Formats: sequence, structure tokens, C-alpha cells
Amino acid sequence: MKLLLAPLSLIVDFITSIRNLLFDYQILKSTKFNIPIICVGNLSLGGSGKTPHVNYIAKKLNQMYDVAIISRGYKRKNNNLLVVEKNSDVIDVGDEPLMLKKKNPEALVIVSGNRKKAINRVIKNKKNIDVIILDDGYQHRWIKAGLNILLTPSKKPFYDDYLFPLGELRENKKQCKRADCIIFSNNIEKDEAYFDNIRTKLSLVYKKNSFFSSVIYNKPIHLFSNEILNKLDDKNIILITGIADSSNLENYLNKKSNIDRHFKFKDHHNYTKNDVMNILSYFKSIKKLKTLILTTEKDSVKLLQFKGILKDIEIFYIPIDIVINEKFDEKLLNYVSTN
Repeated sequence: MKLLLAPLSLIVDFITSIRNLLFDYQILKSTKFNIPIICVGNLSLGGSGKTPHVNYIAKKLNQMYDVAIISRGYKRKNNNLLVVEKNSDVIDVGDEPLMLKKKNPEALVIVSGNRKKAINRVIKNKKNIDVIILDDGYQHRWIKAGLNILLTPSKKPFYDDYLFPLGELRENKKQCKRADCIIFSNNIEKDEAYFDNIRTKLSLVYKKNSFFSSVIYNKPIHLFSNEILNKLDDKNIILITGIADSSNLENYLNKKSNIDRHFKFKDHHNYTKNDVMNILSYFKSIKKLKTLILTTEKDSVKLLQFKGILKDIEIFYIPIDIVINEKFDEKLLNYVSTN
């Protein structure tokens, strides 16, 4: 199979490399804006944790600045440029932008496939905005960001991967050099020798700053009542996920409780009434005590539309936070303050 996929990967490499060369030699022009722009992206097709890191950056900057977040709104049904509100329809704006707005109500969140148009909208109509964050904008070279942050999962870093369809890379791993810093996400290991091994391998292809981030799972919150569940110990869990990689969450839950069944959907899955009725039917068939339904924060914004069906059910979502070395915060704040 690899022999069949390798030629296709070479074609992807050729196309994306030509495109990048056109930008490098300014045949295709990147637009520079007179406002700090932070781009958060990756080289792979997904599963690096971009949106939680955008949330981390937004919360850090919101303490001092007025922030705008611009996202494509992947898999949304409305192609118009929209300002996201806390009560926006997830079908129109997408799951991740809606989640970002709910977690950062003070921030301006815009969804648009045309990032340049969205930035111009911000500059023209929202003159108080101090900094713009581009969610998943690393390949969008029509805009010249001042700080490019590249994410890569620690358990499958870009330098050990291959171009699609042989692997999961969107473009050649050499394009890491466009980044101002690299964050290795979803770290579980804490051993310094583990980090040193990653740094050594990275140094073969990248010489700038690198950081490590990890996920903290917070106490589950009821989907509708906002009740906080203080303990997951001994709970019997029906897990619902529509994310790229649920393995870390599964490992975390298995240490604390029992996953009775995992309804695993594709990333950005748009739940249907039939999906929810199937899950609910299984939940009601379980006779074990202390059974509850648990989902991710990203999935929760899509399940809210089924309140009429789920409002009396023990259904919770589990919020997460990101932890990064404080030197990353210094780099972030220094960029915004000096631009």
C-alpha cells in the first residue's frame, strides 16, 4: 500500500512546494497589516490541539489587550463572514469558533473562509482591537503574520511523519522553518530525558525556540444546568467524542472510572437526532448504578441543540486547559507589546 501512496505524496509535495516558493520569492504576495497578528497552525491534517492553544493565547492576551479571533469555521453550513455570538447556531459558525466564543465572551470571534476580508473587517469596524489570532492559518500565506506558532503532537511529531496520503502532513516538513516557535502538544511524559530526545531530533530540522504543552482535565460540568461534578471516581461512563484523537481522554478516564461504551465519531461530526436517540437508548438500557454520559467541550456545543431530548439526563462535558512553559508567555507578550 505504501508503494502505491508514495507517488501521490510526491505529487502533493510538488504542488505545495511550488506554491510556497511562489510566496517565498514574492511572486504571490502576502499582505502585511498594521496590527499584531498571531498565527496558530500545524503541518498535519489535525489532532494537534490548535483550538485549545488558541484559547490559551486568547485568555493570556485578554488580560491586557482587546483580542479578535479569526477562524475558517470548519464544516459549518454557512459560508458568509459571520461574527460569532454565544448563542450563535453551531451549524452556521462551526463547533470550535462557538466554543472559543463561549470561553472568551469578551473577545471578538469571526468566521470566514477569506481571512484577509475578515482582518479588513476587524480593522475597519473594530478599531479598539489590539491583536488578531488566526486559528489554523499556517498554510494561509496570503496574510503575513508577525508571529507564527506551529503545533505538533508529541507522540507523532511532524519530523517523523510523511506527506498525505502516505502520512498526515499537509506540506513538506521543511516548512517548519517558517515558524517563529514550535509547541509539542499533548505531553504526558514529564521526564527531562524525554524532552531532551525530542529537542535533539528537532534540532536536525529546526533551530529556533521550542516549547512543550500538556492538557489539564477539569471537573465535568452538566451540559444544561452547569452543575459541577466533583468526582469521576467509580463512575460508569458512556463517552461521546467527535474529535481527531481521543486517546489521551480515554487514558485519563480509565484511570479514574470505567468507560462502559465509547460512541466515537469523526472530527467535527455534526450530530443528528438519530445519533442522540441511539446514545440515549443505550444509556437507558444500562442498569449499572452511577452511569452518566460524558463528552468533550467541543462536542458539547453541538449537543446543546438537543436540550429537549437530553435535559433530564446525566450528561456532562469535561473542560480542558493548556499548560505551557512561562517562557512561551514571555515570547507571546513581548511580540504584542513591541508590535
